[in-house]
Amino acid sequence: MAVQIPSKPAWYSPVGMWRLIKEARRLPLFPILTIIIFMIVPAAGADVWSNATGHDPEVGTLAKRLIPPAWEKARVDTLKGGVNWDGIVVYDEDTPIPGAMITKSGKAVLNGELILGRLFYEEGGESIGISQTLFYPGATEDGIRVLLPPPLVVVQNAIPFHNGGVWARGKEYQKGIAIIDEVTFSPLGATLQGVQARDAIEVTDAQGKVIKPVVGVSFSHTGYEHGTKAELLQMDEVIRQIRPDGERRYLLGADKLGRDVLTRMFHGARISITIGSIAIFFAGTIGSFLGMLSGYAGKWVDMVIMRLVDIKISIPGLLLALVLVAVLGQSFGTVVIVVTLAYWATYARLARGETLQIKQMDYVARARVAGSSHLKIIMKHIFPNVMNTLIIVATLQLGGAILFEASLSFLGVGIPRPQPAWGVMVADGRELIVAAWWVSLFPGVAIMMAVLSLNLLGDWIRDKLDPKLRQV
Repeated sequence: MAVQIPSKPAWYSPVGMWRLIKEARRLPLFPILTIIIFMIVPAAGADVWSNATGHDPEVGTLAKRLIPPAWEKARVDTLKGGVNWDGIVVYDEDTPIPGAMITKSGKAVLNGELILGRLFYEEGGESIGISQTLFYPGATEDGIRVLLPPPLVVVQNAIPFHNGGVWARGKEYQKGIAIIDEVTFSPLGATLQGVQARDAIEVTDAQGKVIKPVVGVSFSHTGYEHGTKAELLQMDEVIRQIRPDGERRYLLGADKLGRDVLTRMFHGARISITIGSIAIFFAGTIGSFLGMLSGYAGKWVDMVIMRLVDIKISIPGLLLALVLVAVLGQSFGTVVIVVTLAYWATYARLARGETLQIKQMDYVARARVAGSSHLKIIMKHIFPNVMNTLIIVATLQLGGAILFEASLSFLGVGIPRPQPAWGVMVADGRELIVAAWWVSLFPGVAIMMAVLSLNLLGDWIRDKLDPKLRQV
């Protein structure tokens, strides 16, 4: 009687889809997807992205320097009303000064003596700024008239306010026009002409009556608003723009030379993958060959090769990099050589240890008796059995190679500027980490995710290929 073998259900059928889901659950989806998202796709599409957006990874626009990510608002200084004079805390750098007070002229004093140094102020748990201010109570911007001929005086940012923030003689004024010299007059302003600000302009009220200026103190704090610089400075209360507004064209912001961070990260992924893959390939090839040769030949060959391995391990990788960069120069090829020399010894020792065990096997002895050459025995009987261990080590070390390359670039002995390596990008933003955190943060996150994912993938491959770790 014929037996009918049931046909395999199609992959798109409910049974087939359920089978695919069960198989997918056994795969390391997180590291695989992370490697694809953070490395493979950006590396493959870097040129396409640059052509589509018009961003050059090596050349930027200084007018767009330090543009924050698209979702960030502009950081501006605004007048702060309702300040409690007695609640102001004076800091010298990060250390509060007990007993310090603010005079009605805006000066910090301690026991009647003026405090000098780099001072910071805090009120109500919020940082504030204190400035000497010339202001016109009850005035509006329409009433400002320049008395000196241009271009001697240009009023750039007369600050209209209507919620307080300006004090004089112990009284807070709620409405008027505030003028702070350093943000109001151009370089050819009244101060350089020997004319006081109060004599350079005239301010009138709505009825045309001249308003006398008052010298006082203004308080400010940092706020966040969307808009261009011109739009922000025309808003009430706004003194100055500290950081520009984010732009959609610069999704992850721009660095200090106006280069798009996301574009440089895409091209940096290509550099990291290329260097890591090439270096690990050469390190694995050279180290594995020398290791198998050492383990199979033994005697003086083993001694010479192992002493070379010991010498390599005794030399720090960073010191080796500095020497090679000084001799060969800073370039892509030099980094590949450095990473290769840093990792080949590991493969040599592992391959030697595996070879010493495998060459004692019966099938190797039979091949030798059958007349097989030494090269054939190594390539046909030893190398295939060493391959699993080498693949595991290569996968685990690929993340380490990327991290090592990034470290060299960060220290200035890796990929030369202006090439967009991840380590170079992190180094470019280290002095800006507080004011422009995005310059270093995003490439640093890319390095972390790439290395973490490659290590997790290496652990999974080890579990699959190592017979000792397989579940029965």
